[in-house]
Amino acid sequence: MKKKQKQKLLNQFRPSLDGIRTQLFNSLEEESLRRYGLPLQVMLDPKNRQILTIGLAGNSNESTRINVPIDDNFTSVLKRIRSGEKDIFERFRDNLLIEIVSYWNDQRMKNNEPTAEVVSTPVAPVTEAKEETTEKSVAAEEVNVEPVTEEAPATTSDLTFDQFTAAVAEYPKFYVEKTADTAIIFEKTADEPRQLAEVSMTTENEFTVEKALERKYKVKLTLVPLIEQFAAMPIANR
Repeated sequence: MKKKQKQKLLNQFRPSLDGIRTQLFNSLEEESLRRYGLPLQVMLDPKNRQILTIGLAGNSNESTRINVPIDDNFTSVLKRIRSGEKDIFERFRDNLLIEIVSYWNDQRMKNNEPTAEVVSTPVAPVTEAKEETTEKSVAAEEVNVEPVTEEAPATTSDLTFDQFTAAVAEYPKFYVEKTADTAIIFEKTADEPRQLAEVSMTTENEFTVEKALERKYKVKLTLVPLIEQFAAMPIANR
């Protein structure tokens, strides 16, 4: 079979982006109910398929819904899921779920209602993999973040420095520079490069996320897990 014919055949058997998106929405609903007892309903806005609507099942009150514009980053993640990139589906889903439940807890606290317990690490074991998603197209609050040293995830996939650099470069205007002791993520700006994060090249699981990255709400959901994965890699394997 010729190469072009083989590729065409493979493409015909690849799931559609709509199918992957539906799978993601269903998984969000299932995991939200299983982990937090929160009966979410996740769907596209019937009037605008570029808007993601997240509400409570059986609750028609529009004031309790979250409407999130879908951008190119979200679509990019769906494509990476379709391509079979390891673990990205679970990692992306879990990060989104944590953000959604955290939002609802904030709303419930304002109304003196019971809240769901949010865990920073998913209940179900999830293998670490680079995660790309999507930053939410909603302005995020600026958050001060201190340097952190985290325990290595239970399972990590290999991620060399070159692979890490290539993955970061997929974000528009992002790039990595390496020094003797650190790998630094920068964003190109009109004035001068803006530092977003720094990963130690001498100590495992040590990295710093800057405020500039924290306020990029959509990007941080996928880039921070990628940083965590690279930071967890044994120094000799990078």
